[in-house]
Amino acid sequence: MKSGMAMILATLLALAFPCGALAESASAEDAPTNILIAYFTWADNTVVEDAGAAIDSALEHYDNMGDASSGVDATSSASVLAPGNTAVMAGYIHDLVGGDLFSIQVEEPYSSVYDECLDRASDELADNARPALRTHVENMEQYDIVFLGMPNWWYSCPMAVLTFVEEYDFSGKTVVPFVAHGTGGISGSVRDMSASLPEDCTVLEPVGVYRPDIAACQPVIEEWLRSLDLPIELEAVEE
Repeated sequence: MKSGMAMILATLLALAFPCGALAESASAEDAPTNILIAYFTWADNTVVEDAGAAIDSALEHYDNMGDASSGVDATSSASVLAPGNTAVMAGYIHDLVGGDLFSIQVEEPYSSVYDECLDRASDELADNARPALRTHVENMEQYDIVFLGMPNWWYSCPMAVLTFVEEYDFSGKTVVPFVAHGTGGISGSVRDMSASLPEDCTVLEPVGVYRPDIAACQPVIEEWLRSLDLPIELEAVEE
């Protein structure tokens, strides 16, 4: 019963946030072109053959960790199905600031089984690995402001985020982190990412959103953006 309900609710979530809507640049003619919204999400870095089993594996892990969730929030928090938690956050940011969206994707996909994905993430963290990426930003030099989204994996950021950061010259840029997380909060994710940036890179105050709250976090994102000292005029978002 849980598997069947999970599949239904996951499908509803995917329809609410279609992946294609998060994969294109801002369409408004006057949208800023110096803003990049880059994000890493599990959903773009795995191959899901059995959606119900993938969600159930995530929910079982949350239950074992005492991370209580239920209903639609539990299903959406799994993040294994498109668009994924940080992609949803990136979409809300994009609605408000425009710019270009970019999904950070590894060459070797992670397992869609939650514990297997976590095991690999743990090994990569222990090895201080830099997973190879299959997606790359053209003309990074054109961007002055980079929003950088990530999940909190093992109290740090995914090592692929460090691969991304170290691939480009962030000197003089402003980096604005956003994090999807469980009960551990953003933990060391932003700290560890920031350590790979040059000293003349400005890192602004991050925002963290708890997994079950992702789908309804647009007001939180807007309030956070308005609190930042950014040379950006936020777009009006219809309710």
